[in-house]
Amino acid sequence: MRQPFALTIIAILALLATAAGSTQPDSPEPTDSLSHIALHRSQPPAELLVPLEGEQAQVIKGLCVEDERRIADQLQSTQLHQRLLRVAVGEVEGQKAALVKFQAGDQLTGQFRLAAMEADASAALAAAFSADTDISHVDVWSVVPSEPNAGGQSHRPVFSLSTARSSYLALPYSIRSSRQVVRRLGVVRYDPLLLDYDPDNPSRNSVPAPLPPTAYTKSLVGYGADWQHILASNGRLPENTSEEPVASVMLHGTRRQRRVAITIDDGPCPLLTPLILQVLDRHQVVANFFVVGEKAEQYPQLLRDIAEAGHLIGNHTYHHRRLSRLSAQEIAAELDACQTIIGRLTGQVARYLRPPGGNYTADVLRCASVRSQTVTLWTHNAGDWANPPVSEIVQRCLAGIRPGAIILMHGGDINSVRALPLIIRGLRARGLEPGSLSEMHGPNCPELLTLDAALDLPQNGWQPDEVK
Repeated sequence: MRQPFALTIIAILALLATAAGSTQPDSPEPTDSLSHIALHRSQPPAELLVPLEGEQAQVIKGLCVEDERRIADQLQSTQLHQRLLRVAVGEVEGQKAALVKFQAGDQLTGQFRLAAMEADASAALAAAFSADTDISHVDVWSVVPSEPNAGGQSHRPVFSLSTARSSYLALPYSIRSSRQVVRRLGVVRYDPLLLDYDPDNPSRNSVPAPLPPTAYTKSLVGYGADWQHILASNGRLPENTSEEPVASVMLHGTRRQRRVAITIDDGPCPLLTPLILQVLDRHQVVANFFVVGEKAEQYPQLLRDIAEAGHLIGNHTYHHRRLSRLSAQEIAAELDACQTIIGRLTGQVARYLRPPGGNYTADVLRCASVRSQTVTLWTHNAGDWANPPVSEIVQRCLAGIRPGAIILMHGGDINSVRALPLIIRGLRARGLEPGSLSEMHGPNCPELLTLDAALDLPQNGWQPDEVK
């Protein structure tokens, strides 16, 4: 009679030993962020369904009111699954792009369903690309409230789609369903959070059909279990050697060519990046985009569009955090995370680093050196992050301009885009041609400096009269 009891005790002890053996003491502790909510429940928690706009919020942005109202009216006359948050249409030099934003989650049930989001996205494309508009590009996204400390953003896209009118009109006539329409248009982003809460998740259900190979469903580097710990533990930190390290710093380009570099920070951005690309294409200009990894992952097709247009892509960190306030491990994680996204989506390796705000420390210089990245500053600051008038942006970018100048612009406001063609014309009127940073190398451009010498340089960019 005692034998079964003894066997039971032995079995329990074996299970406890197995559990103890599987413990990973080095694993990061879980946090309270939204990404750690229990997975695979069909009903998202209340914090993901908090209304993002007030009941009286204005749906249309007010940039191109007639176009925006036409799209909004058409959408609101259909049976949308999600609540329509915003319709924006921007225009620069006769080129138009549109943004349609929904709040993720069915209005009646609160459920996240891919089919519903794809249906609303298809309706938005049909409305924006209808015969009575001349919009050439549309971004559609569905959003939830972002988790705390996610770069200051109030919205987290869980679904995003970017496409051109030409691609939309080129769809075969046999393409009928909204699912077929959406899945034939470039890289569509399906956030893992969306897949976790979709009761029809194709990873757990053979119906509906699996996502297409072009779908982007990778986990966000910045969400999940302590990304800094995971990346930095594998990242390359500077080694302690007897040799004094040197830093590659680009203050300006060579003066021997009549070239300047237009650099555009903080994107990619829905609505604005497509407009910027249209302006650059129209004027046959190559620019330099310092992208934020988090945004690139949220809008993967926009990063692909930048690369396919032949522009240089640089590293602007993953979260746009001030590197001067971070430890060496955190710096390594920020640089590697952004580099991972750029490589994953474009196959490129970013050789230029723009520290947010232009601020850097010895640790930043060491981490950049280990990664063979050139810390890239600027000679002319548009100051467009504060949304000044177009004329002021243009004046700041052209004042005292000379060969080798590096112009700092941002991709987050319509006035920056409106100023861009005026800046290009102003440069060419002065006999200067915008181009890639890689075309502006020359003697001491970039400079190889000791860390002490690099730290003595004025940060936050240089003024024209300070440049050698």
